[in-house]
Amino acid sequence: MKKTNKIIITSVIVAMLLLGIGYAAIQNITLNIEGTATADPSQSNFSVKFTGTPKVSDSTYITAGITDDINATISVSGLTQKGQTVNAEYTVQNVSTDISADLSVATTNSNTEYFTLKSELAKTSLTAGEATTVKVTVELTKIPITESVSTTIGVRLIAMPVEPGKEGTSEGINGSSQTPEYTLGLVTNANIGDYIDLGNNVVGTETTTDDWRILYRDGDTVYAILADYLPATQVPASAGLQTEPTSYPYNVWLEMYPGGVTFLNGLKNTTAWNSFANGISEATVTGTPTAELLMSSYNAKNGTNLNYTSYPTLDNTTEDCDLYVPHTSRINDCSGYWLASYGDYDSELMFVAYDFTLDKSHDFGGMFMGVRPVVSLPSSTSAKLINGVWTVSQ
Repeated sequence: MKKTNKIIITSVIVAMLLLGIGYAAIQNITLNIEGTATADPSQSNFSVKFTGTPKVSDSTYITAGITDDINATISVSGLTQKGQTVNAEYTVQNVSTDISADLSVATTNSNTEYFTLKSELAKTSLTAGEATTVKVTVELTKIPITESVSTTIGVRLIAMPVEPGKEGTSEGINGSSQTPEYTLGLVTNANIGDYIDLGNNVVGTETTTDDWRILYRDGDTVYAILADYLPATQVPASAGLQTEPTSYPYNVWLEMYPGGVTFLNGLKNTTAWNSFANGISEATVTGTPTAELLMSSYNAKNGTNLNYTSYPTLDNTTEDCDLYVPHTSRINDCSGYWLASYGDYDSELMFVAYDFTLDKSHDFGGMFMGVRPVVSLPSSTSAKLINGVWTVSQ
């Protein structure tokens, strides 16, 4: 009897073990819900503008005004004494609801021989609702002797959106304390005349920030033009054009008649000129702008409707007129620059002269015009805004 009882107890234990193994084989089930949430930047959330009435140091010599939220004017006249200085002070306010702004300012001055232009920001960061002033000072540094002199000046104030609490670091764009990176897709035709740094020193100054300027935005392409005539030493031999740098530092010609087709092909030879793109991805270069491109830029800048086929004279009093005519007199026997467009016939080419006129010539051997290369940049090209200069990333 005792032996039988022991066998029954053992069987019950085994059954319980089997039951435990059966439950362990069933795993937990997890139900997942996945998705996304997005937020988009809206330009309407960020607004920095001119407010109030500008203050001037001496209304005898200087006037200043505000055209609209983002445009203001300054006019200086009647200066006669070396060292004579006048200034205008503008109020700028960040009227955003909850976005701060980091500010930077850059100036352009077409006649540094006679004038000095300075700009000063009272504050370089503004919280939402805060205001500051920008002071623009013009000084006559050399007395004109034979005739009146003038300059075209520009002051560009860049307001960069920043997360509250991160003012002074420009972290509101990409979370970095470094200068935020954009694309040239932000460039509009309101930026015509702005300087753009392609990283190459072409005109021979100490920096690369004044070599190129924005000429035009057309669709997904931003055009940059050399800020001055191209030195003849840098005209590529593969373009098939003639130069004599020692006697004619800027002139380009072709002693061939009729030579319009050959000359134009040399100016449009992107393979020959492409070194000026400085390795920027998908950028292309021609030796000089077409008349159509130049006139599209001029009309967009000045609100005009001029047709290049009528050979107009450009207005030399407009803002950034030096973008279209870098020199208002002959420089080393160079009277202007060629355009990559035929005149009325394919035996003649158009040009821009120092007197602001568009004209045509079949005298390609005349050795009297230079060129200004144009770089076509995709709007997807990365760039940073550094002191008002569009600086393309390499």
